[in-house]
Parts: sequence; C-alpha cells; structure tokens
Amino acid sequence: MKLRARLLAAFAVVLAVSAGVALLVVPIPTRDRLLAFGIIIVVGLVVAFAVAEVLARPLGDLSDAASRVARGDLSARAHARTDDEVGALASSLNQIVENLRAQTTEADTSRDEVRRSVRRLGEALRVTHVDMRKMLSVVLETALVAVEGKAGAVFLLSARRNELYVKVGRHLAPQIAEQRIALGRGLVGWAAEHRKAVVIPSADAPVPEDPEPTEATALAVPLESQSQLLGVLVIYGRQNNEPFRDEDLDTITSLARQAGVGIENVLLHQEAQRLSITDGLTGIWNYRYFQMQMAQHFAAAVRFEHRLSLLMIDIDRFKDVNDRFGHQRGDTTLIELARRVVMHTRLNIDTLARYGGEEFVLILPETGLQGARIVAEKIREEVASTPFGEDDDEPIEVTVSIGYASYPEHGLTQQALVDAADKAMYEAKARGRDRVVGADELGF
Repeated sequence: MKLRARLLAAFAVVLAVSAGVALLVVPIPTRDRLLAFGIIIVVGLVVAFAVAEVLARPLGDLSDAASRVARGDLSARAHARTDDEVGALASSLNQIVENLRAQTTEADTSRDEVRRSVRRLGEALRVTHVDMRKMLSVVLETALVAVEGKAGAVFLLSARRNELYVKVGRHLAPQIAEQRIALGRGLVGWAAEHRKAVVIPSADAPVPEDPEPTEATALAVPLESQSQLLGVLVIYGRQNNEPFRDEDLDTITSLARQAGVGIENVLLHQEAQRLSITDGLTGIWNYRYFQMQMAQHFAAAVRFEHRLSLLMIDIDRFKDVNDRFGHQRGDTTLIELARRVVMHTRLNIDTLARYGGEEFVLILPETGLQGARIVAEKIREEVASTPFGEDDDEPIEVTVSIGYASYPEHGLTQQALVDAADKAMYEAKARGRDRVVGADELGF
C-alpha cells in the first residue's frame, strides 16, 4: 500500500505541474482555465491510480512472497504477471525457492540417514552379546553416512599386535581384505602406531600405501578401550570429492570412542562365554560344552546316517599321584594329559572335554569302530611312552584306560552311547588298566 500511495502522489504531482504549465501558455479566459485545470487534475489522478495499480500489484506480490520465504515458508510463490523486469525478478525468486526446497529435502534425507545409523549404532552397542562383525558393520556404515565417505574399513590388531587386518569393509578392492598391514605402514599403520587421529590432506599426514586405496582425502582414527589399542577406523575418499575437514575428524573420533566401548563389551561377553564352557584348569572344554556338542553331533549322525564314536579316557591310579606327589603335581598331570590327547585330535572337528575329575571324553564325528580304536591306541601309547613332569620335577609314570563306543552299533540314543563308552572304559580298568576296550567286546 505504501508503494501504491507513493506512485499515486508522484503521478499526481507530475500531472499537476504539466497542467499548470500548459494552462499558463494557452490563451483562454481565467474561468475556463480553472475549469480545465480541475478536469486535468481529476483525469491525472485516475490515470495515476490505474498506472500505480498496474505497477504496484506485481511488486506487492513479489514483496509478500519474499517475506514469506524469509520466514521459512518454502511453499510461497511469486506470480510473474508481466514479461518485464518485475516478471523476471519473480521468476528468479521462484527458482531460488525451488533450489532451497531441493537442498532442504536433501539435507533432511541425509540427516534422517545419520539418525537411523546412529540409532542402529546405539542399539548395537547396547546389546553386548551381538557378534563383533555385526557391531563393527553398524559402526562403519554410520561413519560413512556421517561424513559422506566413499569407502572404509575397520581394522583390528592381530594377536601378535604387530599388524592389522580388515574385520569389516565397504566398497574396497578384494585384495585389501586378504592382506595385513604392519604397524607404522601407510595411513592405517601410522594411526595405529602413533595412536593419533589423522586426516588427509594435512601437513604431517602419512600417505596411504598398497593395498590401501589412494584417495585425495581420507581419515583414520584409532579404536581404543582403557588405553589399549584395538584397531583403526578408516574412511577413504568422499562422495562430493571435497576434502575432509577437522569437524569430520571430530565426528569419526566420537564414533570411534563408542566403537571402542562396543568392542570391549563384545570381547568381555565372548570371554565370559568361553569361561562358561571351558575347564579352568586344563583349558579344554568342560562337561557343559561336551553335552552341547554331543547333542549336535548325535542329531547330525541320526539325520544324515553318519558314523559317530566316543572315547572315555581315565587316568589310572590318579589318587596315588595326588597322595605321593601332592595336588599341585596332580593338576599339572591333568594339564599335560590334555595337551597330549589334543595332539591326536582333528582341529575344529573332534571335541575333547573334561568329563569330571581325572576323566576325559573325546567326540569323534564321522568315525567308525576301527577309526575310534586307532585313535584310542595312539592316545594310550602317547601317555605311557614318556613320563610326566618338567625338567626339574620327579618324573611320574602315567597310564590311561580307554573305552570307546560307536553309533549306531552301541546305542541309538545319546545317553546310550555315553553309557556304552563308559562301561567299556571300566572294563579296561578291570582287565588291568593301560589298555583300550571297545563296547563291542562287551556284547553291545
């Protein structure tokens, strides 16, 4: 309205001045001159109002639309009624609003992705029994979304603590997952050795080395828990090809701290699980784990009609060992026996467990009667051939009695098979110890 009033006043003044000048130079009577002047003023005002309306309305609409956009209303539109500069200005404003809407939508989508990733990360870290790979996958995905990374990986420290290997990776060449990186080598090795976060490009940043991807920008952050190095979280490249900044490094450092806590939780849970199924003295499996494995192997043997054998191993006269040499030597004898038996088992196939006291049990999947007897004889000979004890210890002559049974010959249930092997073992003791007896010799 202010603009319209100003235009009206301007036109009125122009017309009044023009009329006055015209009447002064035109030779007409004074009375007629006043009447003409009045008519000119009225006509001028009407024309001024019409012109002001034509010019002011598009500008007013444009002003209203701009004000709504300034308040955050991205649905506002300026109506371009003319093809002049005002219309062009309205079109430009509409294009700016469209660009803002597109950028806002993209930002909202990115923000939602980050929120979902952070929520998944929080859930993964709260559930301590989640497996390591799943937890680290969530950490890596969150990191990639947060900084728009192209590729990345979580490297963990090896058991010897002198090199790193890829535990989880995204968009990496296959060879990087198959190789290990020594501490101090490349971007990952540098971050692990110096226990410092690093971003490329920067003045003192190391250069990625083969098999790491060579990107113009990258960042790496150590994963730590209670001042202990666990690994490195690394991001290679960025989707928009812009270099990573310090705020990106801060974001990944924050994620790395959470990941360190999560890794520690998983390791603690795994250790608790291991201790719950491991014999504390000998380090082999305990009775609980034997029951679990026996149930699985027996079910598989029944379902697929496979062979399955079981050995019961008992140290002969173990009470005499404790009475004569003490319980400490008795414990070391149990430990040494477990070590010698393990030498004659198949890694990740057979299951050796402490059954109770001085008695051990060995599950032999895919093994029949003849195979079970061969394994039992090897174990018996291994135990009897060399006295037990360290260099400075008094040697102890140890023998074992072993009974074995096989499915399906000696039992159609899990418990029946265990009972058959146990009875065969006691028969070996009854026959003089230091021998092997099969359940088939007992009439099963």
